[in-house]
Amino acid sequence: MSTRRFFLLVLAQVFLLLIAGCGSPQTPAGLISTDTPLPPTTTSKPTSTSTTAPADEPTPTVEPATSAKEFHLIYDDDGSRDGTVALLYLLSEPAVNMRAVNISYGEAHPDIYIQHIGRMLDAAGHADLPLGAGQDGPVGNGTPFPDWLRRLSDNFWNYQVPNAGKTYPVQFAPDLMVDTIKQSTDPVTIFMSGTFTSLAQALRIDPGIQEKIDAVYIMGGAVYVPGNITNLIPNSSNMVSEWNLISDPVAAAEVFDAGLEMYLVPLDSTNQVIFLKEDIQPWHDGDQKAKFSAELYDIMFNEYGWTEAEIFDLGAAVIMVEPDACEFIPLHLDVITEDGDNLGQTVVNADQEPNINVCLDPDADLIMQVLDEVFSGTRESSADSQSPLIDPVVGTWSGIADNNGYELEISITIDRLCQVGDVCGQFEITNIACSGLLTWVGMDGEMYEFKASEMTETCGVGSDFLLPQEDGTVKYYWRGDSGEATGTLEREP
Repeated sequence: MSTRRFFLLVLAQVFLLLIAGCGSPQTPAGLISTDTPLPPTTTSKPTSTSTTAPADEPTPTVEPATSAKEFHLIYDDDGSRDGTVALLYLLSEPAVNMRAVNISYGEAHPDIYIQHIGRMLDAAGHADLPLGAGQDGPVGNGTPFPDWLRRLSDNFWNYQVPNAGKTYPVQFAPDLMVDTIKQSTDPVTIFMSGTFTSLAQALRIDPGIQEKIDAVYIMGGAVYVPGNITNLIPNSSNMVSEWNLISDPVAAAEVFDAGLEMYLVPLDSTNQVIFLKEDIQPWHDGDQKAKFSAELYDIMFNEYGWTEAEIFDLGAAVIMVEPDACEFIPLHLDVITEDGDNLGQTVVNADQEPNINVCLDPDADLIMQVLDEVFSGTRESSADSQSPLIDPVVGTWSGIADNNGYELEISITIDRLCQVGDVCGQFEITNIACSGLLTWVGMDGEMYEFKASEMTETCGVGSDFLLPQEDGTVKYYWRGDSGEATGTLEREP
């Protein structure tokens, strides 16, 4: 066989590689000492006279900045069960291009919980996502989550996470946030369902990133309703704050004052979205991400004895993606940073220009419908979602392809943002000095078809087909004027 023919086969092999702390959880029965008062097991809250109801006159609303298009997203949670399910939901939405996953200070110890997240993402086919862990403490004063809850998060809520023996590379969360924003060619959206710690630090590191932040969606605060601190600390005298704000109020105040385009989903909203055990049963019929989500909530209902659950972070995630799920009202909110019974409170200041857009009255039925369709796998495809997703072949792959006994050593990297017709990434066949760029031209059944461009002279011409396998590898087929070649490539860690 000629060297030219080998080169063509090599190129084919190359293509093969393409492929919350939030609202405050209820205390599970039997997991703390009997002399510790249990928080309420419903959404009832203590009465407070320090909040003021909105006026009866009509209030202007705003459309979200990223209302219906595509989200180039940084996820930043504080290591909550609800926030973890929100991540799995966001990874299931075609409109979301996840760019980085952070765990910040709050409900979890970031360096421990991010490894749980890495293992779960690996098992769900998203091992290529950059991971970040924040500092384990606030930038200023604050009220920390109870130790018993943080110990539960350390144990991943008693869930038997896959890949238990594996560890994953992790960056410092604020640095990862800065680097991701600066390196992105598109404006970045931040979904924040924990403390404001990492974002505040990222803005301190490089204030210029603000210019490339499209919007920040936040689960946190209590505007016209009482707070939820007594759900975890029953004897607390703070009746007005929410956990994501009180854990690091200085960081929250800095972000509120940063001039970002922000959309807040507070307790006013999330208190209205509640589901029961039967609501999650269809999720068991969905994909791996849906099964993980169902099993995390099964522990709450089956082992902890919960009868209902608010979906704080998860509800906020749906509201971000689905513009019809809530109308946002512009308000000016200040954060109380002084120690005392109002630490962490979000206070409406009607005398100043709005600094944040707030969801107060969500469409709970729509939110539940979206979750049911996404996690049960019953959502009908829209015209925009008919095009195939590149996700199964995204990442860096390597392996050997065989062409009539000749072995080709291949390495390929494919970008997550690739669409049909795009140049997706690059390839290299190291043992014959063949390299070039890859363009995704479409699908042949379940196989991804690619063409090469800007190749070195040692490469040939042909069509390359990649077929994802259940074991996480990709089967490669090459068809060209020099015959055919096949091989199997594995994703690099």
